[in-house]
Amino acid sequence: MVHVRKIEDQTFTFIVSGKLWRNSLVMQDKETGSLWSHITGICLEGEHKGDELKQIPSVQTSWAQWHADHPKTRVLKKSEEIKSSQYQGYFDDPDKAGLFRTFWLEDRMPGKAIVHGITLGPHALAVTDDALNTGEKLRHDLGGVELIITRGADGGVRAVRVDNDQEIQVLDAFWFAWSAFYPNTAVLE
Repeated sequence: MVHVRKIEDQTFTFIVSGKLWRNSLVMQDKETGSLWSHITGICLEGEHKGDELKQIPSVQTSWAQWHADHPKTRVLKKSEEIKSSQYQGYFDDPDKAGLFRTFWLEDRMPGKAIVHGITLGPHALAVTDDALNTGEKLRHDLGGVELIITRGADGGVRAVRVDNDQEIQVLDAFWFAWSAFYPNTAVLE
């Protein structure tokens, strides 16, 4: 998820707050100390409570694919070698799926399954990673709005409204986090 870090004339610098809300990261802006949901972009607490950051369509892809598509990309390299991630144990352990277990996880899919989440107003859709092959197009009605959902060569999933060609933000998330925000989500498998 990528958010514009500016509201009106104020630009924010976000840091990790160390807090969770609904099994998901809470960001904090350095300027006011306000707390923001990284899933919704809404300020939860502080001077900007209720304000919402604009979302920018984005794709999570591999470096190999990115470099193939954008060969002139420049990379900032750290001066020291990165030997491992402090989060590797978390990613490798399927039982570490959020701090707050949720009943809707039990029968639907593993907590760490990657889903591509789409929302339109109160309606939510989780597209499983296996539901869509590269170049494939799926049509889905979400709350009365027809969507075309595709996976590009870069691996990214995109959703477009059929009625006006407007791209809808797609959020890649673990199932345990997505389902905590949207417990009544439809699922495309």
